[in-house]
Parts: sequence; structure tokens; C-alpha cells
Amino acid sequence: MVEFDGLILAGGQSRRMRTAQDPEADKGLMPWRGDPLAAHACRFLRAQGAETLWISANRHPGDYAAYGTVVRDDPGHADCGPLAGVLAGLRRARSPWLFVLPVDVVRWPDDLGARLGAAARPDRPAYARTPDGPHPLCLMAHRDLADGLRAFLDAGGRQVQGWLRSCGAAAVDFPDADALVNLNTPEDWDRWR
Repeated sequence: MVEFDGLILAGGQSRRMRTAQDPEADKGLMPWRGDPLAAHACRFLRAQGAETLWISANRHPGDYAAYGTVVRDDPGHADCGPLAGVLAGLRRARSPWLFVLPVDVVRWPDDLGARLGAAARPDRPAYARTPDGPHPLCLMAHRDLADGLRAFLDAGGRQVQGWLRSCGAAAVDFPDADALVNLNTPEDWDRWR
């Protein structure tokens, strides 16, 4: 088992979750099954063995600080999407490995961290895939990949799967199609409540 830090990606704008009643919704802080999504993700990463928890959050940093150390996107990569959060986590990781999890993912396989850790190499991250398709931001990456990711972003790269392809990332298959469900919209929220 590799030693790893955990990174919860909560830096997005939650645009698809916004409603007339909640035009500034921040998914990671919304309660789901009694606790904010960030609390669920934090408990999962701790149970998986995360040494340190980081939260990539560009809004409400004081609220997210209850769950881990908040890292913000570097100003030079502020428009780079979730990979900016991954880069911020890789640059600050204390452990050699970083286990990344989006804040809006629920229903994790119990062996997610162990299997991703077994498939990852220092020069090759590993990400989860289910019958519904890839989950490229459920990944294990070595902190030595930070320079390559920065170069990818500086060259205009924004697609997570494009970066994963560029470093020959390994897909790890999980058979349950309902594993790693993302709560992106109010309809998703209602379905999985």
C-alpha cells in the first residue's frame, strides 16, 4: 500500500446545481444524507488511509477549512478547470502520492485507493473506470508529475483525459456501473438522496 495524501476537488462553480432558490450553490457545502458532500469525501479519504487532506476550493475557503487544508488554484492557472486543482495538490503533497477525488462523487468502491495505488507508477497516474465510462478525476498520481502537468496547462491543455493520455495513465476497471456517481444536477441529487 502506497502512502498518499488526499485531495478533494471542490474548486468548481457548481453551475449545473444552481437554481432560482440557490443561485450561488456550492455543491461541496450542500448537505447530502445529513452532512455536506465535503464531509463525506473527507471521511472516505481518511478511511482509505490519507495521511493529509487537502481541499481545492476557490470559494468559501473558511468553510472548507473544517475538512482539510485549503489550496487555491495558482493565479496563472485560474482558468484551467479541475487540473489546476490537481496541480495545486501535487505541488503541496507531503506524501509521494496524491489520491484525488471530486467532492461530488458518492458511492465509492471500498478498494478504490488500494487498486489505484497498485496500478499507478511515478511516471503514470491511474484513474477509475466503470461500465458507464472513465472517471478521470478519481485518480492516484505521484507528486513528481507536477512539472509535466504544469507544462501541459501552460501549453493550453485543459482536458483531464488529454493530460492522462499524455502520461500513459492506467485505467482501473470497477464493475459496478453505479459506483463513483457524480451529483451534478438537482435531478442527480434527488435520484441518489
